[in-house]
Amino acid sequence: MLIDELSELCGQRNAIDGRIVDIVAELEHDELCGITGARSITSLVAWKTGITPNNADTIVAVARRAEEFPLCTQALREGRLSLDQVGVIAERAADGSDAHFAELAAVAT
Repeated sequence: MLIDELSELCGQRNAIDGRIVDIVAELEHDELCGITGARSITSLVAWKTGITPNNADTIVAVARRAEEFPLCTQALREGRLSLDQVGVIAERAADGSDAHFAELAAVAT
């Protein structure tokens, strides 16, 4: 059924976004952005992925706070949460709220 296929594809896209977040975190940690000629990690992500700078900002925000939100980012890697969901958490949530938001986001979809 088309609805099932849509759900499956969205889960795969979420998992891919999770891997992109991991790559961006590593690029930033290892300070590899400068060797590309990009002015910032956001510019690099937008350039290499073909997404808008706003969406690249979301990826960078999640990458920068991945260690603070391990449950949420793991759910993204596993395809259970979307980049949009985890992005809002990374951009706005207080430290120490990972478990709360991982549980809330899982039932809010």
